Amino acid sequence: MLTNGDELPGRVLAILPGYIRYLAASPGPAGTAPDTLQLATAQVFLIRYVNGTKDVFRPAAAASEAASPLLGLSTEQRYERGRQDSRRYYQPAKGVFWGTFAGTVATGGYGGPVVGGAIALTPPSRSNLNAPETTLLNDPAYYKGYRQQAQNRKLGKAAAGFGVGLGALATIGVIIFIAVVNSL
Repeated sequence: MLTNGDELPGRVLAILPGYIRYLAASPGPAGTAPDTLQLATAQVFLIRYVNGTKDVFRPAAAASEAASPLLGLSTEQRYERGRQDSRRYYQPAKGVFWGTFAGTVATGGYGGPVVGGAIALTPPSRSNLNAPETTLLNDPAYYKGYRQQAQNRKLGKAAAGFGVGLGALATIGVIIFIAVVNSL
């Protein structure tokens, strides 16, 4: 059975990756043997054999046919494309901000840089990069640019957590100071 729904009776000789060889069911003109024909595998949906078994063919992945968006770009251009995509698609985990914030508040400001530095300097794992197409990460220049920009964004979130933590500590300090002054 073809992908368009037509049935094509015949005897299958060979199933190869790109095509199927078969003999037509009807004999050739004037009783001669039928010709060996071939059909692209992409056109075939199902083969039903005489013994009742069936082979279902799935279409090949379209990704292999599509050209890489990095094709024709220089190393520097692929690197910059990785950085741009990282700015657009990478989001650091929320724990980067909140972990640094908590470290800052819990230790009175001293632990913030330590916690934030440890979190921010740990490079993001490949599975967390959220690239628009994971196959792009196989290109070394693209991966380097994407990863470096992701690291910078992670560092920025840690710095924001530290800054907000210091702001929270300052606010708490001012509130305590005012409460103490008013109680006198």
